[in-house]
Amino acid sequence: MGTITLKRASKGDQQQWKTQEYHGKQIHVCTALRVDENKALPGHGQQWDFKVRVTENGTGPAAGERASAGSDPERFYSTQAVAEDLGFTKGRELVEGM
Repeated sequence: MGTITLKRASKGDQQQWKTQEYHGKQIHVCTALRVDENKALPGHGQQWDFKVRVTENGTGPAAGERASAGSDPERFYSTQAVAEDLGFTKGRELVEGM
């Protein structure tokens, strides 16, 4: 299994994290276009990935993480909304596994 690299929209762009609270923890998800598209993957459109971090409630995405994960480099998501939704789903799985 390979690794993924997320592409930023511009040089000075900061990663944009979205946050949800779940069972007393915060789930932070960042989505981005894949830098190197995997041509071997079937499908069309852009290739989006996600990163997810779980932190204590009231902290933030830069705080010490309780758990983290990223999208599978062997799969991709064709829209930012789909990648974000699946990132939060993965975050809820991480919280429930604590």
